[in-house]
Amino acid sequence: MTILRKNAFYNILLSLSQILFPLITFPYASRVLGPEAIGAVSLADNLTIYFLIFSGLGIPLYGLREVARVKHDRKLLGKTFSELFFIHLMSAIIAVCILFMVSWHVEKLHSNFVLYQIGMAILMGSVFIAEWFFQGMEEFRYITTRTVSIRLLTIPLLFLLVNGPEDKNLYFGLSLITTLISGSCNIYFITKRVKISVANLDIKKHLKPLFLILSSAMVTTIYLVFDTVILGFLTNDTTVGYYAASMRIAKISLSVMGAVSIVLLPRLTLIFHQQDYTAATGLLNRSIRFVFFLSVPIAMGIFCLSNEIISVFAGKDYLPAVNSLKILSFIVIFVGLAQVFSTQILLPLKQEKKILYASIFGVIISLSLNFTLIPIFMHLGAAISSLLTELVVTIMLYTFTRRLFLVSMPIHILLKSFATSSLFFLIRYLVLQFTVLPVLVLIFTIGLSALIYIFVQLLVWKNKDMIEVLSAYPLLGFLNRLK
Repeated sequence: MTILRKNAFYNILLSLSQILFPLITFPYASRVLGPEAIGAVSLADNLTIYFLIFSGLGIPLYGLREVARVKHDRKLLGKTFSELFFIHLMSAIIAVCILFMVSWHVEKLHSNFVLYQIGMAILMGSVFIAEWFFQGMEEFRYITTRTVSIRLLTIPLLFLLVNGPEDKNLYFGLSLITTLISGSCNIYFITKRVKISVANLDIKKHLKPLFLILSSAMVTTIYLVFDTVILGFLTNDTTVGYYAASMRIAKISLSVMGAVSIVLLPRLTLIFHQQDYTAATGLLNRSIRFVFFLSVPIAMGIFCLSNEIISVFAGKDYLPAVNSLKILSFIVIFVGLAQVFSTQILLPLKQEKKILYASIFGVIISLSLNFTLIPIFMHLGAAISSLLTELVVTIMLYTFTRRLFLVSMPIHILLKSFATSSLFFLIRYLVLQFTVLPVLVLIFTIGLSALIYIFVQLLVWKNKDMIEVLSAYPLLGFLNRLK
């Protein structure tokens, strides 16, 4: 459990960096580039993400699981990595060719062809990152150190190179720089650990599970990414810019939820393989409690402070995005639960088909809602579609999970979190009596709300998980009395 805590610490630290860095970079980029340029970059970025998932063939999750299984056998580890690396390389080449043809022949995309050329380079560079290798080896300290260091490098580059809407290509190019440096570092350390060889590769055995995971990932991405693409084709770049601002802020919070899922996947894969269902149940129940404990205050906080968040982190030009951010604020709860059911339960149990079925149903819901709501409500319609789709998918995944593995849904913890988080609105109201400056309202409301939330969880609700974690630190040992 100590190793798990360390890995969780590093991955949560990594996730916090994913929150903090956009809080530094996006306010500057959104103001300098403006809604139209941000919309163009967001459209290119979302299409690139779709092709990244296509070229990845499900390897990021499948590779993590397979590496976790063979990590103690150096020879088999090298063979497994070589097979998956070769598959990824071939699929990336195909993806680049398709993206080239699409962006060259579609007029709306061809007008920003340089952005899509950058996307093609990102596609090829992603092959060499192979993050799944280090995740499967549970080397989260290295992942965190490398990623944070590279992000620190890109911040000054942003301020130096991006100074106006005409620099949108350079803004997207920073993602390419990050990809190339990460890929170079990772492939160097991987070659120190295993021997990469193209001899005697058994590609066929990976194709069926990869196909199932890829199908699920591709289908899921349709409703995660294509809302922006559909919005771009049915409206304009400015509207996409509004939606991109609200979605980017909403998605920042999702990284913390994903941190625990990635840390637990290799360990749960091993536990399920050993058929230690008691240990698995304990880990999974704790994971669900963590989702409720953390996602609810995040959702309520974003909803409560949506006006100030948009004003501070995007600028007054993006104020039309406030309502779509309010709608999207609750997506973190559904995505957090969905990750538990899919990544932590169904995937280790080799139930990829169940994830695929839920994803297909999600696509049907998403496309139906997007094409119905976007022409009427524009970016608000896209936000409503995203929220409802995630809700439906989460319910389906939970239904599939209940048939295979018994997990408890601690509704009392969910209700306690909502009750405590409702105090945020009172705190914001009191803060507004002293200042209306958005940045000060954010600072004081978030600070006071966090303190109140922790205080109530510890002293009123006596949250056992929180007390147990904090009691491990000598200075906080007095919390044992609360158990």
